[in-house]
Amino acid sequence: MGDIFSCQWISVEEYYNRIHRFKWISHQIDAQNKSLSGNHVYFSIAGNHDIGYGEETEPYHINRYVNNFGPLNREWLARVDGGTHRFAILNAMNLDKTRNAQYRQQAWKFVQQLVTERQKHPDIPLILFSHVPLHKPAGACVDSPRIIYRKGFVQYQDYLSPSTSAFLLHCLAPTFVLSGHDHNGCRAAHSTKAIAAQAIPLGSTGKTLLSSSDLCALTLDELDEFQSEIEEFARQTIAPATGFNGTGTAEWDTLEVTVRSAMGEFDGAAGIFDISASRRHSSAPRHARASGRAVEARANGYEYHYREVLLGNHIAIR
Repeated sequence: MGDIFSCQWISVEEYYNRIHRFKWISHQIDAQNKSLSGNHVYFSIAGNHDIGYGEETEPYHINRYVNNFGPLNREWLARVDGGTHRFAILNAMNLDKTRNAQYRQQAWKFVQQLVTERQKHPDIPLILFSHVPLHKPAGACVDSPRIIYRKGFVQYQDYLSPSTSAFLLHCLAPTFVLSGHDHNGCRAAHSTKAIAAQAIPLGSTGKTLLSSSDLCALTLDELDEFQSEIEEFARQTIAPATGFNGTGTAEWDTLEVTVRSAMGEFDGAAGIFDISASRRHSSAPRHARASGRAVEARANGYEYHYREVLLGNHIAIR
């Protein structure tokens, strides 16, 4: 989920020592740095400790990450218990204002491609991975919404901006979002509706925001220019995200699990996410409930289960 180890402000030698150790611990290589064969496929997500926030992202950090961990943005289809799901990893570090515009343009080009695929195949559920969580109001999680800008670019952020979050919820409509960044972990339910209460003019362009399709048709330049209008559209169409624990949620369109940190301070948490065809009637309404740090949800004719495994304090005594 990103930030697996700190890679900034260290020597090249130390960087590759850490990569070797991480891949050895996760059984991707042996002690001699030879790849291990197996049935597992490994995907990594770039976090702020991997490539930096938007204000500090440099080609050197990007290229180094891509060469060792793969593309920043990627998607794939997978057969799941008789059906198909789409999985997508977003370079969340460059979705909001970024000093190196090329990386932001690449991220949004990928998002727009996903939008096109979702419009062609809306029946295929989407599971979205993003290091930075979606926007939520204060109190929904331990972290509160905060973005710090330096010279107009993101220097720090707890969540994606409200306008970016609104675009992802409306235009990608993911069933599940798995995010990182917030060390404490969180579970939240997002509920959207397609039509606003009233049309919102977009300056003197003659365009208005009334429906999800209006938002999804905007260019990146328009998303930047009309952030306040998009935020108003979000207030009219997206219910404030609610954290939930131990009770079912009556209405939701997207469930988000922020995965608790694997650091020893947080008991070495790891998440296991399962998808299986529902044995219940396919027309049953969406349902979700939480128990402890586990989440069970039903949608799209499938059942989704997330559970947390605590690996202890990373100390081995022989």
